[in-house]
Amino acid sequence: MGEEAVTIRPGTAADVEGAALLMHLADVERRGPSPLDAGLRERTVARLSDPSTFFCVAETSGVEGPVATAAGMSGRLDGGAGAPIPGLCHISMVAVRPGLWGRGLGGLVVDAVLAEAVRRGYDRAQLFTQTGNPRARALYEGRGFALTGQAGVDDMGDEIVHYLLRFPAPPTA
Repeated sequence: MGEEAVTIRPGTAADVEGAALLMHLADVERRGPSPLDAGLRERTVARLSDPSTFFCVAETSGVEGPVATAAGMSGRLDGGAGAPIPGLCHISMVAVRPGLWGRGLGGLVVDAVLAEAVRRGYDRAQLFTQTGNPRARALYEGRGFALTGQAGVDDMGDEIVHYLLRFPAPPTA
């Protein structure tokens, strides 16, 4: 990718498979292949297909399919299995096509999802990322996300940390 224009747009049902493939390619590049990959891809397709999930894709001429993606959905109690938490947007499935890392594409789709979260009335956003992913951590911290002190282990056995961003209150009339 040289100086091609990047287009950011809302993801649609037609983008689900391409976004899931992108997630898979980015995960494998970052951590290597795993026997769990097929199940993770199925889960990604299911989550992106859920009507309550909204996502954005970045596209550019010269590259087929999305070059970056990020998703938002209501944060939920009980590690995502419980009831929605009012006002909390959970950011997930952030990925950039390997070979295009470090070009600001992840930031573009995260910014688009955050803007959509504000438009939908969320007052804060959360996400988890791997402790060993300094590029992702820098992206989130650069947008004002702060570590909460909550940590855990993801489905792949990687240590993860929790970030939170509070949106500015809308101006009052």
